[in-house]
Formats: sequence, C-alpha cells, structure tokens
Amino acid sequence: MPAHESEVLRARHQGRGDRAPDPSRRASGTSAVDQRRVLLGGCAGGDRPAQGVLLAHLCRLPGCRLERSCARAGRQQPHNPAAIGIHRTGTAETRAPGRTRLTHSREPAVWRNLGAAGLAWFLLVAFVLTAGVVVVQPLRAELLDNDLTLIYIGARIGVEHGWSHIYSLPLQHGLFAQLRPEAVFNDGARFLSPPPYAWLVLPLSLLGASGAVIVWLGISLVALFGAWWVAAPGGSRWRVLWLLGALAWYPLLYGFRLAQPDLVILFIVAAAWRLAEARKPYVAGMVLGLAVIKPQLTLLLPVALMMAGRWRIAVAWAGTAAVLAVASLAVIGGQGLGDYTTLLGEAQLVANNRYFTPAYVLGPGALSYLAQGIVVAATVVGAYANRHAGDARIFALGLVASAIGATYWHLQDFTVIVLAAWLFWRDQPPAWQRWWLLVVVIGGEFAWGLTPLPILVGLLVWFVCLLAPARHRASSAFAASA
Repeated sequence: MPAHESEVLRARHQGRGDRAPDPSRRASGTSAVDQRRVLLGGCAGGDRPAQGVLLAHLCRLPGCRLERSCARAGRQQPHNPAAIGIHRTGTAETRAPGRTRLTHSREPAVWRNLGAAGLAWFLLVAFVLTAGVVVVQPLRAELLDNDLTLIYIGARIGVEHGWSHIYSLPLQHGLFAQLRPEAVFNDGARFLSPPPYAWLVLPLSLLGASGAVIVWLGISLVALFGAWWVAAPGGSRWRVLWLLGALAWYPLLYGFRLAQPDLVILFIVAAAWRLAEARKPYVAGMVLGLAVIKPQLTLLLPVALMMAGRWRIAVAWAGTAAVLAVASLAVIGGQGLGDYTTLLGEAQLVANNRYFTPAYVLGPGALSYLAQGIVVAATVVGAYANRHAGDARIFALGLVASAIGATYWHLQDFTVIVLAAWLFWRDQPPAWQRWWLLVVVIGGEFAWGLTPLPILVGLLVWFVCLLAPARHRASSAFAASA
C-alpha cells in the first residue's frame, strides 16, 4: 500500500482483533457459491452479514426483473434520475423513448411530402393536357387568332394614319382583312384598348404581326414567373405547387392563348404590392398606374387602398393614370375620343362582354348597376374596416372587388384573382376560407359548362370574407405606407 493512500483504503492485517483478514486486492474473500447467495438474498457468505438492502429491492421484482423506478429508499423514482446537484420535482416521466418519438414526428412529414408530390404530378398532367388543347392547337392552327393582333392593328393605324384614327372602324376593318383574310370582322374583332396599350406594343410591330405575337407570349410567361416569384406564399416546395396550379387553371391558359395583357398586369400588381411592403408607397402607386392598359382588372383596387389608409399609393396611382390619360387625349384628339366613346357604348350592348358579370343573374338593366354600386360601397366600408390589416389583404380585397363588381368582364380576366389568392393566403385566413378557394377554382375551370353562376357565387363569398376585419394587426410597414 503506498504511503499516500488514505487509511480507509489500507488493507487490514492478519490477526487484528477478532476481525477476519481482508482479502488481497482484486480478490474476493468468499467463495463463488457464497457470493451467489448474497446476490440472491440468502445468507451471507463468510463473515459478512447480509445488510438486507438488496433483499428489499428483490421483493419488488415483477416476474424476476428489477424494477428500475424503485430506489434504495423504497419509493417511486424517475426513470432517469437527476445528476448530483440537480434538483428534480420527482414527477415520473411519461414520454416515449426518443426513438419512438422520432418515428412518430416523422410520419406527418412523410405524408405531407407524399401529398405534395402527388398534387404536383396531378397539376403537371393537368397543365400538359389543358395547355395542349387550349393553347398549342389553336396557335398552331392560326397564330394571329388572338387579341394582340387587334392591338397590333391599332399601333399600325397610329403610325400610318395618325393616332387620332386608331378607333376608326373602316381602317381597322381594312387592316384586319389584310392580316386575316378568311376571318370575319365582328364586334369581337375591334380595337378598344386605351392608347397606352398600343404604345406598349408599338416596338413589337417592327417584327410583324406574327413576330409580335410570339414575343408577347414570351413576355407573358416571364411576367407570370415574375409575379409568382414575388407574391406566391410558402417555402420553395409549396411555391412550386402554386406555380403549377396557376399554369393548370383554364382561365389563365385561355387568356395566354388569346395573348391578353392579364399576365403582364398580374406582374404589375404583384410588383406594386412588393414595393408597398418595402415601404415605397409612391413608387408602388406609379407602378400600379401602368395597369391602365386594361383598367377593368384593377378598377376598385385604388379605392380599397385609399379607404384602407394607403393614400400615398392611391395618390401616386391617380397621378400616373392622369398623366397617361392626358397624354392619350392629346394624341388622339377630339375625333379619336368621339370614336372611342362610341365603340365603348356599343361594346356594353354585347352580351358576351357582360356574361361573367352580375348582369348574368340580374340582367343588363338597373338591378345590375345597383348590384355593382353595392359592391363599390361594400369595398369602401370593408377597406376601412381592414385599415389595420396587412397590404396583402387590401390588395386581395381590391382585386376580388374589381372582379365581382365589373361591368365588362371575360373568362380570361379571372387571371388576376390568381394573385388575389396568393396574397389572401399570405394573410393566413381560417382553414375553411382557404378551402373555399376550391369553389372559385372549379367554377373557373368548368365555367363554360357550369355557366358563370358557380364562380360568381364563389367570388361573392370570398368577397364577403375579405370585407370582415382581419383578426391580426399589420406589421409596421402599414405605418410607413399610410
């Protein structure tokens, strides 16, 4: 024994008192049989009496197994007792082992991933099938059978005959017959868009009618991807589903096949919303003012922004729209303005132009205008009630109000409510309101067969949901844009 060891560690010597000699180190002082007797609670081996501690625990053995929850003190203990110096409450843990918890926590994620993958495949197949029938086949049959051809005609007339004649029906008819000699020039083949739209397409006229259509289709796709990138909610995996869902929706593909400006306006409004979120309200309003190339798509959005306290955005929009209106009047003159108002009056009498408006249910008379007035008033009240909500909810309210309260609307114009759905989802509405969007989606997908009634009802319920005040406050971005 080294000298530095404690006395209690020193081996006792032979013949010290009446005590038995200690065994040597690493050796037992009893036989193997006696040691087993000690462990089994029998008599002690050698001269060491049993202390009874192990026996007390062995009495608690269920089925010859040691009960780990019982300590030497004889009372219930935690399954994983605390380390020395750490206070515990003594409450027994009821959690499952770590491996079990990990397995259960992974199961919902696995099902979500499988569901997302299945939905992605479904939307991809729907997009391929629908695009093949709605977009590819008509464009291959006749590339100029779309609305951009009419804008091209207006731009050509402005360059060749003067901008005051762009709404001249004889000139439009003559150029239309040159481009599409076998087509019929009817009330759906007239150039009715504001002059800024023709100015926007003017550079493309250098490519010819077919080249202008192809480039515009490419611009529309880029605009859709830009709007999706800016405004679609969720993480990267779920954002892909939003894009596939938009591409698979019939109204959007139908508008793309007609080379409409709806996707460009979708990007304009999405950019304006993002600028509003970035606390740049004046820039947001100026960008939003560019949507006047097809004003009915966002007609009530500035009203909602103004009543919700986003007056800087509304004022900037009004300034931009006023500049474009003054420039248009200066270019087309009195003659062009007279032709334009005449064409608009005739267009209001065409049943196809109001087929997807409340006039489908109420008729084209006073009841229809009364309903549209109620929509405007409800938008004013609802926007004010939501003045503390986020910008996303206000933009969604303005877009849905424009769709439900329009007097001139077509199936492809419902493209803008794709952005409204994205922004509405960002506001975290109740689950049932999210599911209700399926009614709008199905109503638009099968609108020709189901009539406009399902999508109009779906939009009306959605509009009422947006009128109710939001349940949570907006971020500090509202204070900067107000």
